[in-house]
Amino acid sequence: MHLKKIILKDFKRIHSASIDLSPINVLVGSNNAGKSSILQGIHFSVVAAIAARTTGRVTFTQDNLLYCPARDFVLLRNGNPYQNQSNFSRLHVHSIDENNEIVKYKIRIYRGRNEGNVGCERSGPASIGSIVTNLDNPFSIYVPGLAGIPQKEEFRTESIVKKGVASGDANLYLRNVLYLMKQGGLIDNLESYMKSIFPKFWIDVSFNPKKDVYIEVRISLKGPYGKKIPLELAGTGIQQSLQIFSYTILFKPAILLLDEPDSHLHPDNQSLLANILLTLTSSTNTKIIASTHSRHLVDALYDEANFVWLKNGKVYDQGYSLDRLTLLIDLGALGSFDRLREGQVEWVFLTEDSSKKYIKKLAKSSGYNMANSVFYSYRTSSQLNSALYLAEFIKDIAPDTKIIIHRDRDFLTNEEVEWVSKKIKYSGAFPFITVESDIEGYYITPNHLSELIDKDEEEIEAWISDIATKYHNQLMHKFTRKRDEAKILYRRRDEEPPETMVLLGEDTPLPPEKRLGKFMFKKIRGGIKGQFGVNVDITQETLHLTSQRLTELLENA
Repeated sequence: MHLKKIILKDFKRIHSASIDLSPINVLVGSNNAGKSSILQGIHFSVVAAIAARTTGRVTFTQDNLLYCPARDFVLLRNGNPYQNQSNFSRLHVHSIDENNEIVKYKIRIYRGRNEGNVGCERSGPASIGSIVTNLDNPFSIYVPGLAGIPQKEEFRTESIVKKGVASGDANLYLRNVLYLMKQGGLIDNLESYMKSIFPKFWIDVSFNPKKDVYIEVRISLKGPYGKKIPLELAGTGIQQSLQIFSYTILFKPAILLLDEPDSHLHPDNQSLLANILLTLTSSTNTKIIASTHSRHLVDALYDEANFVWLKNGKVYDQGYSLDRLTLLIDLGALGSFDRLREGQVEWVFLTEDSSKKYIKKLAKSSGYNMANSVFYSYRTSSQLNSALYLAEFIKDIAPDTKIIIHRDRDFLTNEEVEWVSKKIKYSGAFPFITVESDIEGYYITPNHLSELIDKDEEEIEAWISDIATKYHNQLMHKFTRKRDEAKILYRRRDEEPPETMVLLGEDTPLPPEKRLGKFMFKKIRGGIKGQFGVNVDITQETLHLTSQRLTELLENA
């Protein structure tokens, strides 16, 4: 069976979604876009078709469903609930037959005449229908997260295991699945797959039906003579690998549905997960549909998977190289994409800081309306070029939106600041280079602190100067480190950067513009109670917490 397309209509968040199936398909989009609804809708429809076949009836009680993501199935429909012979949901499965022709199998679900009864009509070639409704080799396996397995498992019969896997509780039956594989002589096959990820992987599955209650599984990553550990103590990456490979080898599903398999995984394990999926689809006929919010998984599968971008319950776009998708996920921008397109955002702030709270407060105190302003951090992208890239993208989709790119001065000379500013302007954005070394510098000025602490500016300035004197050597070191980073600006220029020690000077303490704001911020915030006897939040707004540059942009841009 060569699957070509899946179409889901009117299920939970999904109004209509058509997915052109590739070996790996990754669902992306903001929260409530419909990612989980697609996975659940596919599996629910297949389970309903299985129930219709096994009961031999078009209508049957909800208890016959092996999987149902709601206490009352009628509420699963998008919009109005299911009704008798109206208000349907639909799943269409398109496949290529031996004549290279597209054949279609359709599942239509509604509410039966009697209360609590499910109606399921099936149409299409029996050759496809027998595959879709086969419980022994499930058409779909739905795994809602791969984060963990139980500490122990009692032996279950094969029929219970198959029903458990079909119910969406596949991770609760992993040891039983492994035991079924041992009984079927499939462990060597499993080890072969696992060794593609863990070269010296070894596994032992033991159960004596005459005396054992629990199935015992031990593994080693150093071969049969290496240290052996119980399965429950293995790392999450190993457990995930075993789950995905085991379900696929034993059941041979046409579709493996993974709902945010990267959840709670370290980025290294997310890359490992991508390798597992690629290994699996390169050597089996199983198609994978996975949902994710992770830029790490997207990065690892970029150009290798069909990305399906969802919004408002519909497929907005799909393909192998959706334009700038990884960057948008990296910056968390997908959630506000619709607001940008619809012209609801007047100002976009792109900040180099991972925490956006300081620039948000500074912007608010400088007069910006937070309701029509959004803030993204480009820190995880590590380079200003990423912010410039996103600025150009935003200009394409929302030409009336104004963009401000924040970069800390970090002891740049005026000429260097002009170079950076010119590059930002070229992207269509407005540069905001801090007056002092960084954004925290706005929160430690004597006039701002004076208003908060209710002390004279002169007294506060003298205290800050004492701090700068006490930590003079550390401040000098931080200045020189930042100047080392600044030298990258000269890579494509004929001139040499100015001497760091000349720029630093010989003053003790260093003047405010040569002190790293982040360092001074911590010392000042931590020392106020001891110096003045009061606890105060120095990030509160005052009349003096403002940026002249931001105010000018607001008034003149």
